[in-house]
Amino acid sequence: MLLISVRALVMTGALMVAAGTLASSQELPAPEAWAALERGDGSRAAAIFRDALDRAPHNPLLHYGSAHASLLLGRTDAAISSLKKAVEQNPRFMPAMVLLAQVAYSAADLDLAVRSLEKAVAMAPRDRELTAQLAKWKKETDLHQSFQTRPGVRFNVLFEGPAQRAIGDRVSAVLESAYSSIGKQLDIYPGAALEVILYSNKQFRDITRAPEWSGGGYDGRIRLPVGNALRSPQVLDRVVVHEYVHSAVRTAAPTGVPAWINEGLASYLEPGDKTWAARVLKASGDRIPLEDMVEGFGGFDGPTALLAYAESQVAAELLVERLKPHVGAFLQLLGNGHTVDQALSRHGVPPETFYAEWRRRVGVRDATR
Repeated sequence: MLLISVRALVMTGALMVAAGTLASSQELPAPEAWAALERGDGSRAAAIFRDALDRAPHNPLLHYGSAHASLLLGRTDAAISSLKKAVEQNPRFMPAMVLLAQVAYSAADLDLAVRSLEKAVAMAPRDRELTAQLAKWKKETDLHQSFQTRPGVRFNVLFEGPAQRAIGDRVSAVLESAYSSIGKQLDIYPGAALEVILYSNKQFRDITRAPEWSGGGYDGRIRLPVGNALRSPQVLDRVVVHEYVHSAVRTAAPTGVPAWINEGLASYLEPGDKTWAARVLKASGDRIPLEDMVEGFGGFDGPTALLAYAESQVAAELLVERLKPHVGAFLQLLGNGHTVDQALSRHGVPPETFYAEWRRRVGVRDATR
């Protein structure tokens, strides 16, 4: 299950409110770039901000805007660099400071996230939301510092004490196998080492705030509740691979991938029986339109989430059938700003026939996508 969306960090409404807070007494620089951000055109915005920064390299708003453009393009490292420069130029630039904390957290840099948010809270000590978020992150930091680490070239597995060592060993082995098998299927091989954290069931709920039905989470690092995991090793393996697929998808497309594709691929590529989806669809008289499964499943109750996963798995199976061996290239198009319809068309798959076949397979009788 995806726990955070990078796209959520670049919601244009919040962007313009934040920019307006700082710029209320001055004209907004590079207005064409901000307009491009509002349209979701990260490439155009990035180019304009780049030219503007050549002329005014010390303008914090330009660095802030450039960071948003980088986020739209999936360039997290570049966004962090721009936000650091924005704060350097204006140490009291709260929106940039808070966004830096959020992006650092999504990039699994908890230390930078905490340091940045500490500065923001010091400037706004009465902001309850920021104070609560800082307390949550500090609690997470303290917890992780008490964990042991099983380091590796591709995966660093954190676990709590000797009792979880056997689980950590199994998780590492499953991930190494998934790196090869998923890589071959998607032609995606993440380069950076991935952090994987094993929690007790209670720790997982406290840290992630994930719904009760979730068996794991991915937000730049894989988080797994592993209470009694070795009693059901096949379930553990399935969840580990599911969350790893999210990491692979993010490598190809940090932004722009609808949840029904992301979760669908994770469900379709995880090990185990795939016939469960057909049983769920047969048992339910409801159907969820694809446009209602774009942002994520975290707000769904258990039965609705199960139906969403079933419909998404069917969509992913159809994508793999139509696109193989170009699924990775398709995802890259999404990450580069293409819509699903455009990416399908680029690979010779007429969108209308794709959606019609998906509707047929999930049992939708009308024209709703």
